[in-house]
Amino acid sequence: MPHLADKNKCNGCHACYNTCNTGAIKMQADDEGFLHPVIDNEKCINCGRCEKACPIINPPANNPYEESYGAYAKDETIHKTSSSGGVFAVLAKETLKNGGFVCGAAYTPDRMVKHIIIDKEDDLHLLQGSKYVQSTIGDIYSKIKDLLSENKKVLFSGTPCQVAGLVSYLGKDYDNLITLDLICHGVPSPWTWHLHLNEISGGKAVTDSTFRNKTQGIHNVTLDYYLSDGTVYQEKYEESPYIKAFSQNLSVRPSCFECKFKGYKRCSDITIGDYWSAVEYNPKLVQDNGVSAIILHSEKSKPLFEKYKNLFVIENTTGENISLWNTNINNPAASCENRETFFYDIKELVFSQAVEKNYIEPVVERISVIRKIYGKLIRIYQKYIN
Repeated sequence: MPHLADKNKCNGCHACYNTCNTGAIKMQADDEGFLHPVIDNEKCINCGRCEKACPIINPPANNPYEESYGAYAKDETIHKTSSSGGVFAVLAKETLKNGGFVCGAAYTPDRMVKHIIIDKEDDLHLLQGSKYVQSTIGDIYSKIKDLLSENKKVLFSGTPCQVAGLVSYLGKDYDNLITLDLICHGVPSPWTWHLHLNEISGGKAVTDSTFRNKTQGIHNVTLDYYLSDGTVYQEKYEESPYIKAFSQNLSVRPSCFECKFKGYKRCSDITIGDYWSAVEYNPKLVQDNGVSAIILHSEKSKPLFEKYKNLFVIENTTGENISLWNTNINNPAASCENRETFFYDIKELVFSQAVEKNYIEPVVERISVIRKIYGKLIRIYQKYIN
């Protein structure tokens, strides 16, 4: 009988599920809505492939290379429709233009999130935008392996643990694969997202949604929900019950509290995220639609990025600079004392009531207020000189 990662350490990456040739592993949701592998003893042949593929049991080696940038896309449409600087969208578009395939998180018709593979530019919008819900991988890893074996170019985007799962599953490096992970805060339960949608929709179907509407700028984003009757429900980011639960780690997966895949050096080729500290270190980059942080980890990421560098407004920086206001580069999610009671309460209360009961109002530090004012002045100045 295989011994996979303990329940609280399992990140639900699906590497074991993809590697099982007998169908002995099924992914089932626990009472918090997170998927875990369940082994059918009658189908299991004790081959040990699932244990070998598990990135928790056998973490993949990190790449030794590191180079960092702050950047945003020169293409204004891509920049505005992306969550931050548009780095993923640019790399994905170029991959597709050159006959490659792109894999990333997309919404399902019922607004859950799963990974899909696309090969057309017209479908790129499905993968754009932040999705603060754990994505279901399904059999994506095995499909990617088939494409790689056919010498197809593939760009894979996911959380650090999902990239680690893919790398562990493949068992070797492929020159035609580029993996891109995120500066990840943690992954919320799909169940909590489902409860939130049900509450705000009032029984109507949610036909579309976005976590980051940047119409009012990157520091004033809204969550927009498009309902089946044509109405739009909008929440300010910091006032959304769902974001409150996410930001205080009430709703994130237990494995996020001891994530093994943080750091400046990773098994991925590229890491991207928000470059909030551009205000301090690269003020020329600061503007209303956001700036991306980019960290190149592997040797093969360097020529790829050089090839498309001209598509960005870009400046050099360091991982340390990026981490000033984005500490999730190195740090796992902070433990939350109210998490257990929160998951108990959402079974008994309306979702927003459960959040309100367990949410601890943060102390607003004076320095964060000063930073916002300083950042706004920088953006005004940049508009003036341009």
